[in-house]
Amino acid sequence: MGEHLRVVLMSVTEGEDKPLKYPAIFKKADVVLLTKVEIAEAVGCDRPLARHNIHQVAPQATLLEVSTRTGTGMDAWYAYLTQHLI
Repeated sequence: MGEHLRVVLMSVTEGEDKPLKYPAIFKKADVVLLTKVEIAEAVGCDRPLARHNIHQVAPQATLLEVSTRTGTGMDAWYAYLTQHLI
């Protein structure tokens, strides 16, 4: 019907270099959700490096870090959706 937002989900399990490997996906994103942040340390994800790589490839994108398990960042995600879609 239409495209209102381009959202990219990137799990901490995918590696910090994903934006560098697949820049085309990120360059068109309006928002990037860095997901599963509650397990970042356990899987050895360098979150600052992941954020840096996302911003390097997609400076236009809003970056939100979220966890559906703990609820971290979900209020910000809901607020973003409400602001941009309603």
